[in-house]
Amino acid sequence: MRLLVFFDLPTKSDLDRKRYVKFRRFLLQDGYRMLQYSVYARFCNGLDAVAKHQQRLEDRAPGKGSIRLMVVTDKQYGE
Repeated sequence: MRLLVFFDLPTKSDLDRKRYVKFRRFLLQDGYRMLQYSVYARFCNGLDAVAKHQQRLEDRAPGKGSIRLMVVTDKQYGE
């Protein structure tokens, strides 16, 4: 399974930019691969792993902005 993360975070103030960079670094260090700007994907072994990573994302999400998740199977991802 693949966990896709789509996000749109504000970057107007210095604090907002710091939060954006911190969230992006977390994604990269947690094994996500950038597909496009603000679109990242990670391989997960089953729904338990998806739930674990979803919780990790919720814990590290900045207070402002929009973050959306989508789970797709490997077959769907390949197509």
